[in-house]
Amino acid sequence: IAHTNDVTITAASELSWHPCALGEFMPVRGEFNGDVRGCNVCPERYFGNATDLETAACSGICPLGHFCEEGSALPVPCPAGTSMPLLGASRREDCLTCPRGQHQPDGGQPRCTACPDGTYSADTGQSYCEECEPGGYCEVVDGSMVRQACPAGSYNPETRSTSIESCLLCPNGTSSSDTGATTNSTCVPCRAGSFASGEGNEACKRCPQGFYQSATGATSCLRCAAGKFCPEGASLELPATCDPGTYANMTDDDGIPDCFDCPVGSSCGGGGAPPLACSPGAFANTTGLSECFRCAGGSYQSEANAMGCLPCDKGSYCEPG
Repeated sequence: IAHTNDVTITAASELSWHPCALGEFMPVRGEFNGDVRGCNVCPERYFGNATDLETAACSGICPLGHFCEEGSALPVPCPAGTSMPLLGASRREDCLTCPRGQHQPDGGQPRCTACPDGTYSADTGQSYCEECEPGGYCEVVDGSMVRQACPAGSYNPETRSTSIESCLLCPNGTSSSDTGATTNSTCVPCRAGSFASGEGNEACKRCPQGFYQSATGATSCLRCAAGKFCPEGASLELPATCDPGTYANMTDDDGIPDCFDCPVGSSCGGGGAPPLACSPGAFANTTGLSECFRCAGGSYQSEANAMGCLPCDKGSYCEPG
């Protein structure tokens, strides 16, 4: 046989070669071509675990859960945290990383598996699942176990929880803006001037205008008595003491309202009355007015809450106001 790199030979009877190494093959009968000076390596996607292999299929195609590079003597297992669901993988990069919420503790496996109840994997490529910590629960989302934080207004001190029902609601009269809370210490009683009705509140609500609440941890507000003033968020019933041209806004932390100048476009009669929008035909172009100005003759205003009047259209007549 000529020692050349690329020849074609025909063997009518079986040829005898030196034994090929593992991961190699060489035909012994029939027509074949190639480098006849030595054995050929098994191609990628196949493996050769014997020394007498005669075809490029070698010992067979790479099995599930493994990959076979060129010249592989044995299939190489995909590492833990990955899988290979197809035959004939050729590179380590072909191994599929386990998605978030799944795991694979063993190498050479065809698929990843979902984390058991009460556990999860936060990252991809995990070989193990973590115990679901307090402050949340673990549930199946799109086939994978995922940890969810308890929503605001709730908490969970337990581990390995499997549903949102494990999150305990903050009681009446309290609220919590924290997500993922582990204790009821985040459920804070509502301050005076606010309330929270029902369980599981993210925030307390201010008492509406005309109501007040002097207690903390309240579930409702009390109606303001006749002759008293209770702005939004009031913690006390207050005397209506604002001067004309001013009005009382929301209370400060001390529960006592401050008086503010009446805004433009409105009038304020004083006492406990809120700002009153100027009616059509009147305006307030400055703050602190107790009464709105009437539009002068030759001008008009069809809108309420106006800050000025418009000149009367040509050919029209506009009386004052």
